[in-house]
Amino acid sequence: MPGLVLLLVLLLSGSLLAEISHMPLASNRIIMGPSGQLSSPVHPMPGPVPTSATARCQKLQRYRKLLKDIDDVEDLYVDVPVHIALEGRQKKRFVLNLNASTPLTILFSVTVGRKMYYNQTANVLRPAAVTPGPGIAVGSLVLPCALPGQYDLFVQARQAGALKVDALAEHPQQSWPLLNETHRIHIRTHNRVRKRQMVVKWDRSKFDYHAMHYCLVIQRMVTASLRNPFDNFCQAVGAYVEQNHPKASGCSTGGSPLDLIWGSPPKRERRLNPRHNLHIVCTGKRRQQVLRRLLPKNSYQLDLYGVHQSRQNLTMLLSSSQVSFNRTQPMALRQQSLTLLKIGGQHGMQVYSFKVPQTEPPPAYMRHLFLPCSGSEIRVNLLRQRNEVVRSDAFYRPTYLRQDGVQPGERYLMRFEPSNEDEAVRAQKVLVAVSSEHLFRDLPELPLNISVFNVRTRCNRATIAWNGSPDERDLSYCIIVFNLPQRNRSVVDSTNYCMDFVPKQVMQYKNFQWMTCRERQQSADNIETETILNLMPGSSYLVYVTANLSMGKPLPYQTLTIHMSSQCLDGSHESYY
Repeated sequence: MPGLVLLLVLLLSGSLLAEISHMPLASNRIIMGPSGQLSSPVHPMPGPVPTSATARCQKLQRYRKLLKDIDDVEDLYVDVPVHIALEGRQKKRFVLNLNASTPLTILFSVTVGRKMYYNQTANVLRPAAVTPGPGIAVGSLVLPCALPGQYDLFVQARQAGALKVDALAEHPQQSWPLLNETHRIHIRTHNRVRKRQMVVKWDRSKFDYHAMHYCLVIQRMVTASLRNPFDNFCQAVGAYVEQNHPKASGCSTGGSPLDLIWGSPPKRERRLNPRHNLHIVCTGKRRQQVLRRLLPKNSYQLDLYGVHQSRQNLTMLLSSSQVSFNRTQPMALRQQSLTLLKIGGQHGMQVYSFKVPQTEPPPAYMRHLFLPCSGSEIRVNLLRQRNEVVRSDAFYRPTYLRQDGVQPGERYLMRFEPSNEDEAVRAQKVLVAVSSEHLFRDLPELPLNISVFNVRTRCNRATIAWNGSPDERDLSYCIIVFNLPQRNRSVVDSTNYCMDFVPKQVMQYKNFQWMTCRERQQSADNIETETILNLMPGSSYLVYVTANLSMGKPLPYQTLTIHMSSQCLDGSHESYY
């Protein structure tokens, strides 16, 4: 075997040596195959030829060439105009140094060719153009947020003549009249502490909403010190860039750091770096944002800025809010107060809390009053230390619930839920009142049977009756009639026990028909009656009866729907129920 290998080497020595002399050192070896025969050497793929940093960055080369070709340099200062004379096609370099973030407008008196670089790097800035006007030529520039650093402005004259260059630390649209108008926008937040998420929502801007984009500045409040206030959006951008982006290298071609903020596409969720205290999230036209990786037991300052796309990205502060990122505690109900609660929520369930007051003598029970707003069927559960102590039956109208065996200082949770899945759509809100006394101070007492009865119906009138209130205080009743539209006579869609039953307010509701109020009647059986006049044959009506104290809020009985007959032969025609 060694002799055979040597013979083959001698036969191929001429061509083999010639090939070996042109191969890299790593390939100068003969490879034996598994059968003892020679195999072809493996030639690596030729790699890219390494180049210097200057050769890799073509934009930096052009920038340095401009520095080399243009030795005529002029310093430019903010709010200090520069007057020079230029010859035809003459080039000029202006150097502007900024110490703080600010809006920047550069005005030219005549049209010139211009190019701007930031911080002695290959970052070519592409500022927006200023609207031409008296003394302002085409091609003037505006930077909505100019960051601290050096700006190199290269100018080439189109023709010989005088040139005035003026750098202003202001936005050309800062005198927009609407900036001085009152503009209220509410920021709403929802904490998901276990997931370390916060959902932020806000109202739409009233100022040119079709052209308004939004940016959210999130600042974590460290320790007990006050937040670092920002006078404008540019200051926040400057602090954010200084915190997140190191000084760019000479060959950086990523554009302005501000372009990285505004140029990021809007996303439904944004991850925040927990090691940083300042974040900026731009959402485009979206009016909600999910923030992730927040730190629990911390407070955050939220500043909402609007960016006007039709006015050179003019920025304005729309709203501010401070949020404590902790677990949301159940809302505490106040004694003797009628409170409107939301019961929709996730899975159709919401939790609220109340505390048994410490009074003398100690309360022996608690009374609860519930008014499902839309007449939807719901249930309520009362819990003490995660144990259910009271579970009500399903109800769909104003209902009292008595809770016995309470102790002063005990805290209970109140949980609402729809009676079934079909009711979850309508079960959204409920009015709740809590008291440790026999009567609610500002609310009338309703009887056990709160039904309203249709006693008799004629062609254009109806007589109704109801049980009088057992309340011994001065009391009156109001009868309110609404016209049900012909296309929708469903009482389910029209009932609203949470409306404002004050006479001046109830008359403003849609489909209001008629209303009358009177004092209570003195009768042995405590039955109240009333005749409703001027009803239209063939129409349907929704009737409310409310009990009213001289001071306080009215409470409604169960609603009654009246369907008038479409045919009436004479005035004596009657229907009895």
